[in-house]
Amino acid sequence: MEIIIIGAGSAGLLSALMIKNKIPKCNITIIKDPDTKVIGVGESTVGSFITMLKDHIGIDIDDFIKNVKPVTKHGLLFNFGKKDFNYSFDRTFDLEQNGNYLPNGFYFEGGDINHSEESTHIFNKTNTEPIYSKGGLNLNNKLSLEYLEKIAIEKGIKIINGKIISVERIDNNIKSLNKKHKADYFIDCSGFNSLLSEEKWVSYNDSLINDKALFFEITNKRNYNIRPYTQATTMKCGWLWEIDHADNTTSCGYVHSSKYTSDKESLKEVEQKLKIKIKDYRIIPFKTGRLEKHWVGNVITIGNADGFIEPLESTSLMIILQLSLQISYILKYGDKKNDLIDDYNKFVNKYYDNIRDFILIHFCFNNKINNKYWKDYKKRIGKLSKNSLGYEIVHYYLRNNTHIRFLTHTYNDENPFGLEGWYSILRGLIPTETDRKKWLVKLEKGKE
Repeated sequence: MEIIIIGAGSAGLLSALMIKNKIPKCNITIIKDPDTKVIGVGESTVGSFITMLKDHIGIDIDDFIKNVKPVTKHGLLFNFGKKDFNYSFDRTFDLEQNGNYLPNGFYFEGGDINHSEESTHIFNKTNTEPIYSKGGLNLNNKLSLEYLEKIAIEKGIKIINGKIISVERIDNNIKSLNKKHKADYFIDCSGFNSLLSEEKWVSYNDSLINDKALFFEITNKRNYNIRPYTQATTMKCGWLWEIDHADNTTSCGYVHSSKYTSDKESLKEVEQKLKIKIKDYRIIPFKTGRLEKHWVGNVITIGNADGFIEPLESTSLMIILQLSLQISYILKYGDKKNDLIDDYNKFVNKYYDNIRDFILIHFCFNNKINNKYWKDYKKRIGKLSKNSLGYEIVHYYLRNNTHIRFLTHTYNDENPFGLEGWYSILRGLIPTETDRKKWLVKLEKGKE
């Protein structure tokens, strides 16, 4: 089996490594455009990242930690809602301990890093390697890509420089690229350019407002007191991420809406918030949404070429790994009638849509600031379709505030956050019975 992958960013390299590990005899070539700059804003992962690298890609985690120098991530600290709350990466809504009638998470508002098991796995004062048996990672994007490219070459994946000048097609299949590169399958990991796919883009603009990120890096002034989590802070027209790295720097990004603030205004706001002067920064535009189909003929899309939600909750690498895993299985075991490809496209659409709805509730229920931007988001509660998983979970929570493990669809691959994620955010943003009753009326009416 011959596979050509376009793009050597995280999507291209992780997809290549995943498929190569699952199908060792396949031949994979990555075409890398030397003039394409990787966005490189520092990357954060979810709790399943290490398991995916180790168990499905076959990467030596000790070697990965040694070379990439990540910071352990035990969850997120949200400066959202009436009171700061944490979403920690342990099973706070599944484990019943100390004789409690309900799982631990029901006895406090949102996850609590300072009192959870995850909080014990943090950097020590001498900056030794993190304990990585649990939790996610905060990554240095440059070091991560350099390492993944090195491992790809060691595993026999061919990486060549080149630009896609022409695409020769026969119906839904690609015959060749640049009239010379031929393969059984072509995987488009070219980013927002989406060089190979001809599928319709399904926008999420009706649900998610943000379309830009102001990215910058600052020196960690806490004297190597590295935070083992991602901090998310409410801003006037969006939110600010802060991710600490082992080299005493912090990656920051103000994710905002160009409808409500300008580049100049957003820069001024974040400077005032952090009490600093920012000299070097980048404005990174993005679009939220997904393709209507993700696998057509012999063309597959992964990464930003396939879909993008928004930076909140660090879903990009999670999506890349999950989808490349499913693709590997289909390629390995065969799909003569294309039934699995049809099912794959349906699965991916539900997967993206569930993540979109999960992100949406972070904004709809955040009452930290009450300006035009945040009022706009509150109105978008009606974008949760009554037939969706998100609506069912939120509706049940607002009515019952109890466990719903018997609803098995909260624990399947189409819902990567399980019950933990949804309830951590809902209990952090809507902690009281009074608030739940108010939001229940608004949810059922479909408007704020």
